[in-house]
Amino acid sequence: IKVQDGCRYRCTYCIVTVARGEERSRPVTEVVDEINRLAGEGIREVVLAGVHLGGYGSDLGTDITHLVSGVLEGTRVPRVRLGSLEPWDIPPHFWDLFENPRLMPHLHLPVQSGADSVLRRMSRRCRTGEFRTLAETARRRVPDLNITTDVIVGFPGETEDEFRQTLDFVDEIGFGHVHIFGFSPRDGTKAALLPGAVPDMIRRERSQRLHEQAAKVRTRVLAQQPGKSATVLVETAETVNGRTRATGYTPNFLRTVIDAPAGALSENDLVEVELSTPRDDSVAASPRAGGPATVPHNSDSWSDLNE
Repeated sequence: IKVQDGCRYRCTYCIVTVARGEERSRPVTEVVDEINRLAGEGIREVVLAGVHLGGYGSDLGTDITHLVSGVLEGTRVPRVRLGSLEPWDIPPHFWDLFENPRLMPHLHLPVQSGADSVLRRMSRRCRTGEFRTLAETARRRVPDLNITTDVIVGFPGETEDEFRQTLDFVDEIGFGHVHIFGFSPRDGTKAALLPGAVPDMIRRERSQRLHEQAAKVRTRVLAQQPGKSATVLVETAETVNGRTRATGYTPNFLRTVIDAPAGALSENDLVEVELSTPRDDSVAASPRAGGPATVPHNSDSWSDLNE
């Protein structure tokens, strides 16, 4: 659900904010009405998104907390997720929103680099120390929170030492997933004019190293899941050889592969599962014995799995 467009900040590498113009927010009532319409059509999860989601309400005299609170109060959609939020945009009382179990415990907080010197060249408003403090606060306030991020590799002037700082920071924070982008200059941005272009070969090599580091960190995150219970929204379900193999995501956005009896699960079901064996990019699961019944895709009695 697009709730906002435009951005008032000018990170040196970004052309999107120039193209999108000034920030414009949709009224809460309009967003609530759209979600209620979609929920009436069977949608069970919505993602609130925007070019600068954390800037929601800058033109309306309000903020993202007001929007999320309004959505939680004005709708009955079972699951509400947030799109990417800049780490400097988290307002006071934001963490209180997660007391409502319908707000999923996952935040995508772009860090872009683990080196403060690179962040300065990017004109980012959050340094690594501030990000570290934010992550600590978030995990203290929100149980089982999964933090994912974006990182740009090969930004102009990036040295080997700066890149190593990024590798170390990714390991330290323990991101559940890292979206990795090789720097690509965009006409009209300040970064396109910066000296110290990183050769393609080095940029690709660093990208590979960061992918490997991110995979190790993700493995650590997945290794913490066996024995936990979670509610999964089924996205795919296929019956083969007398068993149903279903996939979906936990509330904290971990991909789950569910093994169940034939015909037990369908797309758009909400099911309580017990997590077991971690895999490369997912965790195995099975319907929890004695747990709440699966809520079929054609039912609105979802609240039992959110309480």
